[in-house]
Amino acid sequence: MKRLGKKIAGVLCSALTIMLVMTCYPYVKPFIADLLPKGRYDRATMVISHEMEKAGELTAVRYTDQELMESSTSALFLGEVQNVKAPYTYEIGLGINLADVQLTAGDEGVTVAVPAVEMLYDSFRVTGSPEVKDFFHPLNEARYQEMLDAQAAECRAKYLSDTQCLEDAWQAACESLERLISQWTGETIPLRFTRAAAY
Repeated sequence: MKRLGKKIAGVLCSALTIMLVMTCYPYVKPFIADLLPKGRYDRATMVISHEMEKAGELTAVRYTDQELMESSTSALFLGEVQNVKAPYTYEIGLGINLADVQLTAGDEGVTVAVPAVEMLYDSFRVTGSPEVKDFFHPLNEARYQEMLDAQAAECRAKYLSDTQCLEDAWQAACESLERLISQWTGETIPLRFTRAAAY
């Protein structure tokens, strides 16, 4: 009789335990998920995404050139009829738009797909008085502005067509993102950086 009572009590305890677990599981599930690696990384990607949305852009590298622009115009039979020299400063910032970064949480960390770098801003300004020599061809304002625009475009193209420069900027963007992610989450998360697919 005692044996039968023990068996019935055991079955009742098991049934009560199962019912208790089934009742509490929906409430405990988020806490259990957070204890598992993927749940922890899922939570981290939400924090990172929120911070990236607030930040907007990430300037990875800045380059500054201080050079002398020189432009000349020649005429048939007369030779050089106009020569303009002007010191200038050109600055360009290369980086990424954080909205284009894709995050994927996995069991072993977070994969960060980083887009190709792009020009985030640039500026061109003359830093001194231009030296103008014009013979039979006076320099007008429109022609001077054309020279400045052409020089600015040449400076921009120098950086945007330099594959090594763009690669260095991409690597710098990844390094900056790694530091920022550590700040945003307050912990060291295993990160794997890849190139985002172009679209």
